[in-house]
Amino acid sequence: MSDGIIREMERGEDFAEWFAELVERQGEETGTDLRHEEHHLVLSNEIGDWIGGLRYYIRGGVAHLLELVVTPAERHQGHGHGLVAAFERRAHEAGAHLAEFWTDDLRSEALLAAFGWRRVLERRNYVGHRTWYLMEKVLDSD
Repeated sequence: MSDGIIREMERGEDFAEWFAELVERQGEETGTDLRHEEHHLVLSNEIGDWIGGLRYYIRGGVAHLLELVVTPAERHQGHGHGLVAAFERRAHEAGAHLAEFWTDDLRSEALLAAFGWRRVLERRNYVGHRTWYLMEKVLDSD
């Protein structure tokens, strides 16, 4: 057995597809599907200009909201609320039972609290040596 070489994957390499297939096979063998696929919800105006959006993935029934942003000129008009509501609907439709979001901006807490989210964890000296908060919401089961 050789020691092998560890390096960062370059863009355009086929490794990611090979790796995803290997993870899928392992999940089938163990009964734990840990694969996830990133999704983007895009908010645009009537002429098609992008004004905001969010990025998320779902893994094992948990929807992870990664980022939410609206352009400065379009903020404070309810776009963030609309994006969060759309995220929750799509996550629920995809089978998620829980949604979560890490934030270091407590203004996000007020936005999410309006939709029934709650703070479940505070982590000091975390990413960027800042305090981060884990927000979560149990998604309704029909």
